[in-house]
This record gives sequence, C-alpha cells and structure tokens, in this order.
Amino acid sequence: MAPWLERQIKVYMLMVWLCAGAWTSAVTPPNSTLAEFEQWMARHGRIYKDNLEKAKRYGIFLETLRFIEDFNSKAANQSYKVGLNQFSDLTTEEFVPRYTGFRATSRSSNSSAATTFKYSMTQVPDSLNWVEKGVVGSIKNQGGCGSCWAFVATAAVESMLAMKTGKLVDLSEQQLIDCSKKNHGCGWGWMYLAYEYIAQNHGMTYESDYPYIGVQGNCNERAASIAVARLKGYENIPVSEDLLLQAVARQPVSVAIEDFSPGFKQYSGGIFNGPCGETTNHAVAIVGYGKTPDGIDYWLLKNSWGETWGEKGYMRILRNSGVQGGLCGLVTQASLPVAY
Repeated sequence: MAPWLERQIKVYMLMVWLCAGAWTSAVTPPNSTLAEFEQWMARHGRIYKDNLEKAKRYGIFLETLRFIEDFNSKAANQSYKVGLNQFSDLTTEEFVPRYTGFRATSRSSNSSAATTFKYSMTQVPDSLNWVEKGVVGSIKNQGGCGSCWAFVATAAVESMLAMKTGKLVDLSEQQLIDCSKKNHGCGWGWMYLAYEYIAQNHGMTYESDYPYIGVQGNCNERAASIAVARLKGYENIPVSEDLLLQAVARQPVSVAIEDFSPGFKQYSGGIFNGPCGETTNHAVAIVGYGKTPDGIDYWLLKNSWGETWGEKGYMRILRNSGVQGGLCGLVTQASLPVAY
C-alpha cells in the first residue's frame, strides 16, 4: 500500500475513533504516528477546541511528516534538512499570515537603484559572526502576531546600540507595534517606517518597561518616552549582494525574504537553498556570513520564531546564489539603522 494512502486511511480511522468518543486524554490510539502526534502536541503545548479539529490537525501533521521524510531521504542532494517544529500542524495558507508580517513596497528613497552605498567598506573579513561578538540579542518569538518587521527593526537597533555603548539590552518590540502608527501592528509593517518612528521619538525604551504581549494596543506614551536608543535615521542598501556584504561587515542589517515554501517553514539546519521566489513577506536580520568547509557561501539570519525553529532560531541561507535580488529576495529590501 502506498504510504500516502495508508496515512489517509489512518486519518479516516482517527476521525471515526474521535467521533465515537473513544479517544480521551488518557487513551492514545495504538499507532506510532498517532503517538508521535501526541508527543508533538505535548512538546508544543497544543490543545485543540474539539476532536474534529484534532483530527484535522493530525491530517496536516501527517502531510508534514510525509514531506519531511521525502525531503530528507534525498539528503545526498540537499544542502539542508527539515524537521518537525511548532508549525507542523499548519498549512502554508494558515502559517503565512500568522507568522510573517512584511509586505514588499517601493523604497522611500531611490537608494535601491543606486550602485554605491554611503557606508561601503573597501575591505571586509572573509567571515563574520556578530552573535559570537556579543552584539546580537537573544532569539525572541513573535507568536501569532504579524510583527516580524518590529522584531527585526528592534534587533538591528539593539545591535547598533551594543556596538556603540558596549552594552547589549533588550528593547521593546511592543512599543513599535503600538506606537509606530504608519505601520499596521500585528497586520504587517516595514522596517524603514519603524526606524523613522524611533528617530522621531528620540529613541526606544527597554522591553522590561514595555513588554511584549503579541497584540496591538494603544501606545503607552509614558513608557515610550523613556528612550534609550536614539537614531539619526536609516539607510537603504542597494540591490547588490556585494554592497549588502559590506553593510553586514559594518553591523547587523534588516532584510525581507520570501518564506512560502514548506522547506523554509520546516527548516531545521544546513544551508537553505530554496526553492523560493522573490515575493518578500517576512523580515529577518542578517547577523553574519561565512563559508562552509566544502565551499558554500552563506548568510547567517536571525529569525523571530523562537529557538525551536531552525538552528536554535537561526538560519544559514545561500549567499552569492546568482539571483539578482538574492535568494528568496533577501537583497531587495535591505536597510540598517544609523546612530548619532
């Protein structure tokens, strides 16, 4: 019997079992994949509203398992692996609007069409890891709020401040969600508008003074006025991997990327090389770059999906891919905050 057909039969049997009221929290159907699903639910704290919803999610979970098994079985031809994570019971159509939050837009300046960069460097190191240098904050989790733009802008400003003062602190994403009115809170937003708000507000406040709740609320003007990270402004980076490399050699950079593919959603390690397009819908920070022992160039990305995704919250993605806008469009919307 074909594996996919066997799985469909298992889903059907599970639905019959559930509708008959036979599956309780104390009884697990005698099947290895069902047991794995229960273990996954416990690990990620997943509780469903009823048994029909549980059966539906089990079906999606099985399809995810099928993708993971098929993909990893071709390991000799792949530069990365995929695995189960907190998104494994979600379809792509459910995942994207909940856990992304960026919309591609034209630049606020014409720097994307330029061939030079104000902060370019004539020489850059062969590899660089800002995390190891102690100027990148901890991995955070945006949850089901489309606030990646706020997390990435905050990450870039945290690093900028650490490089300037020698002190790494956690700044408030919630402040940007509530107070950066030109953006759209948990709907979507843009890093450059976040940088504009920070500059106009004369800085950002500490996360401890304005903690993250994952929903948009009214701006807490009192907390927002305790500004500790002032910006002069921001700079867009031209669509060039060479110029992006020079920018990252200066400081961590905010970028946008496309994450529609199941490989991206279920990425667990290695050098991600697609497939993906250039319809950017998610924001991440580039916090380094390097080369594998077998000669593959990569960017080091910091994500905002917690440490259970990827390489403890990070991804290595192919650099010098030959794609004009960078793999998954990651060069097309790059920018960095500028300190006084």
